Amino acid sequence: MPVEDRQRVSDAPRATDGSEWEGFVRETSTDPMRHVGSVTAETWDIAYEQAATLFSFTAEDLWLCPADAVHRFTPSTLDEAATAAGD
Repeated sequence: MPVEDRQRVSDAPRATDGSEWEGFVRETSTDPMRHVGSVTAETWDIAYEQAATLFSFTAEDLWLCPADAVHRFTPSTLDEAATAAGD
């Protein structure tokens, strides 16, 4: 999809009661990582426990990263704060 067809989703916090973490899993060692969802937790170890319970039941690898380190783009307008990808 061309970059001009995408909009950057707002970086506004989605939760107010902890840090946000994005979860990525790989089903087998030859599969690519894929985003599976988000968790909210004060620390990485609590985030890992939550993400492992929710997302890793069939995964070989589970990666977590702070949500503020991930930039989200979509072809749809999800919120009023979304901006064009080139902006």
